[in-house]
Amino acid sequence: MSESKLIIPAIGKVLAAVEVTSGTKESLSSSNAVFFEEIEWQYESDNIQRLPLAPERHGVRSVEGPTRISWSGSTEMALPDGFAASALTPPHPDVWLRCCGFARDLFSTVTEDVALYILQSTNHESISFEAFEYTADGLDANRLQARGARAGWELSIVDGERVKLGLTGGLATVAATESETYQSFLSETKAVTYYTDKPFVANRGVSTVELVNLTTDDVYGGGSIGSPSGLFQIVSATFNGNMEPEEQRGLGASRNRLAGAGPVTGTIIIEEGQLNDASAFDPYALRRDGTPLEFRFKIDQNDAGGAPTFFAVNCYCQIVGVNHAEAGKRRVYELEVEVKYPEDATTGSPEVGASPSQLFDYNITNGLYVDVTPTNVGVFAITFYRDNS
Repeated sequence: MSESKLIIPAIGKVLAAVEVTSGTKESLSSSNAVFFEEIEWQYESDNIQRLPLAPERHGVRSVEGPTRISWSGSTEMALPDGFAASALTPPHPDVWLRCCGFARDLFSTVTEDVALYILQSTNHESISFEAFEYTADGLDANRLQARGARAGWELSIVDGERVKLGLTGGLATVAATESETYQSFLSETKAVTYYTDKPFVANRGVSTVELVNLTTDDVYGGGSIGSPSGLFQIVSATFNGNMEPEEQRGLGASRNRLAGAGPVTGTIIIEEGQLNDASAFDPYALRRDGTPLEFRFKIDQNDAGGAPTFFAVNCYCQIVGVNHAEAGKRRVYELEVEVKYPEDATTGSPEVGASPSQLFDYNITNGLYVDVTPTNVGVFAITFYRDNS
């Protein structure tokens, strides 16, 4: 074997698209190149041993059983320059959000364009993807083909870092002709184009974060609903969908379904202040009372053309655990939270956790950051916005 045909780590590309029919492989080309980091995959099979009664230790050959692809990776939250709410020009992480349980609504008017992603319990989409790994001479590649791909997710919002979506525990079905699942691919082009648009970075430009006690309308860190002061800081927030895919097999075929077990969970880290200070929260009292909280986060930045854009997260949660910790030269609380059904942002009725059919909505200073009406029910909302006025 020529050394020039060794496969080189981290030199490759990923193509992906949402499937029209789940489990049916989409035809992919260089135009489907997507931004995806830290991709890991395994082409796995079940080994079926054959153990006859034998005069020596078992030594007859085994047979390969069912096969699958496991995969993981991460991407960033970013918008195309001049974003328009169209299926042809969605937010850059669109394909990844939709493969892990988020349903997309698009809203477009003369003054604004919005892509709203709501985490659904059912009716999930899947994707096809291809991962290429190039040879040392850069001319050829090996290609993995996957279909019916779905994954769990974790959203990470950390000070000074890009807002990242981690895809975890991913499963996919092998190629229809299984020998083509992983194969040599000759003369594979490198002619793909990646976006140059700025990703959203926490605490770069204008970032707003609110943690609101919905029983008293107190805002952690001071200020008022819709106008937090941030005297005490919310350090970071991560949320986990807890809906890892499940392989479902039958005699004729297999598929991968997202199987949410229990609530979406998260960890919100806040600074510890004197408990009777008006800017502080007593997390133990909030945990003890089962107090409903509203979490809102938004990053504002201008695109390359100067138009205002933002990325936002909305959810309602309850503290179920508190870890008293130290972070550098300050004390913090690591709040373990469970995400609950949203409330009506205008009336507060139904309350948090009361109605599985309650939609996210907008009420100027609380709820969604933009006045749109979702069509999808869910417990976690991600918004991409561009101001056209």
